[in-house]
Amino acid sequence: MLFSVPESGWWLIALAATAFFMIGVRALVHGMRLPGEPRSAWERQSRRRRQAFYLVTPVFAATVLAINLLRPEPAPELLFLYSVAFASVPIALFPVRARVLRDYIAQQRNPGTTVRPDRLAVAWITGFLCTVLLVAVFALLATRYDM
Repeated sequence: MLFSVPESGWWLIALAATAFFMIGVRALVHGMRLPGEPRSAWERQSRRRRQAFYLVTPVFAATVLAINLLRPEPAPELLFLYSVAFASVPIALFPVRARVLRDYIAQQRNPGTTVRPDRLAVAWITGFLCTVLLVAVFALLATRYDM
C-alpha cells in the first residue's frame, strides 16, 4: 500500500522533501541573530552561506540519489527513505534550535574552550531521528512482506 504510488510520484515526493528540507533549514535560522555582532557583517556572511546552501544542497541531493539508484533495489523504496531522511532533519532541529544557538554563541565567545552540547538537545535530536529511522524501516519491511 505504501508503494502503490507510481515511481514518478515518488520522484515528486523526493523533490518536495528536498524543497521542504531547504525551506525548513532556512526557517530554523530566520529571526535568530547573534547578540553583539554588527548587523552588516552577519548579513554579508549569512548571504554568502545562503547562496552556497542553495547551490550545494540540490547538487548533494542529486548525487546521493544518483549513487543510490545505481543499486539493484527498486527506486520507490530508495526514494521513500531519501524523502524520510530529508524531511525529518528540520523537524528534529526546530524544537531545540534555541538551545543549539546558545551553544554556538558560547563557542564563538570562547573559541579556545570546549563547549559541551546541551544534553536535552542531543537527546531530542538523537531520539527523534532514531525513531523516524525505525518507523521508516518497519514501514519498508511491512510493505515488502505484505505482497
